[in-house]
Amino acid sequence: MINNLRKKLALTSIVATNIVLIVAIIVIFFTGFSRIVGIRESNMQRALEYSLQEGSQKDFERNFPDVVLVVYDKSAGEIVKPLYIGENIEKEFIEMIFAKIREVAFSGNEQDNLSVKLQYKKQNIEGNRIKIVFCDPTNYQSGSLPLILYAGGVLIVGLLSHTVISMMLAQSAIAPIEESWKKQRQFVADASHELKTPLSVIMANMEIISSHPDETVKSQQKWIDNTQAEAKRMASLVQDLLFLAKSDDGLKVAMEQTSFTDCVESCVLTQEAIFYENKKFFSSNVAKDISVLGNVGQLKQLVTILLDNANKYSTGDGNIQLDLVTIGKNAVLTISNDANEVSQEQVRHLFDRFYTLDASRNKTHGGNGLGLSIAENIAKTHKGAITAEYKNGRMTFKVVLPILRNKKASK
Repeated sequence: MINNLRKKLALTSIVATNIVLIVAIIVIFFTGFSRIVGIRESNMQRALEYSLQEGSQKDFERNFPDVVLVVYDKSAGEIVKPLYIGENIEKEFIEMIFAKIREVAFSGNEQDNLSVKLQYKKQNIEGNRIKIVFCDPTNYQSGSLPLILYAGGVLIVGLLSHTVISMMLAQSAIAPIEESWKKQRQFVADASHELKTPLSVIMANMEIISSHPDETVKSQQKWIDNTQAEAKRMASLVQDLLFLAKSDDGLKVAMEQTSFTDCVESCVLTQEAIFYENKKFFSSNVAKDISVLGNVGQLKQLVTILLDNANKYSTGDGNIQLDLVTIGKNAVLTISNDANEVSQEQVRHLFDRFYTLDASRNKTHGGNGLGLSIAENIAKTHKGAITAEYKNGRMTFKVVLPILRNKKASK
């Protein structure tokens, strides 16, 4: 589909622009050719009006290089000498004039094309004498040859270059769509895989329970508990998928002046008991009166995701540290913990959907690889950013959000 879209986009651009280019070249060519024809007609008329008494042959040759001026006496049936011959005229053309002169003299037409190489204009001057100007149109046509070559060259170069450029631009224009399409396909595949596991477990548990209809609920409790756990896991996954899907569709989030300090302290209070239960050392330092333009629910979800991530994937005592401070015009939330070694390549993919460092650990802790992706989405929604860094055995996540200044306080 993407390849077809790319080809259609490139073809549409090529056809549309090339039609315009061809029309423009044709117009330029015919405009130039018409100008050449106009110059030829003008030179013939000027030569016809040339004063034989005041002018000289050399002057005529220089000013009218492509024409021949003849005075013909119809009564005598001969040319009155001298002939005025342009410097570009060849001997064969003079011979053609001699062969056609009588026909032209007694013709009723004041101007005509006798052949491809012979055009004339004539004018009665006195008695039976006629002034005739002969012109070789091919001399002017040869003058138009550079114009033809130039127009043709420009057309060919323009068509080829535009075709190449159109293909490149089509590739560039389609790249974001292609990337989005790939991510969407991967997202669907990963979501299907993640949903398949709890569904399979639930179905297997139901089959086991249904195969022992005479057993008591208590005897089947482990299958029931396992089914309930998988159902909760699937519900959580579906909720996360819906959140990301709505975010991708540009869902508007209600924003208001929010105490980021209160959001962080509320999440810390909730997680402290969990840290204590898991024997994780936790400390926090939260600056007061930090406000942002945000959504309370999403901000708490962001902090909870990072604290939950630290709780699940920290090593040993954890040494989990949370800091909320202000730096310049930004609120900076930093959460760090002891962690197993993580490569730079792995760090770059931490915010990818369904990405996990260790699939077995992720399954053990009940994660689905969407938490950090949701955290990144929330940060971007609040016009902020989130980054990850592994250094000296510690994993650090940093969230930067713009501070909302309190106008009354600033006064």
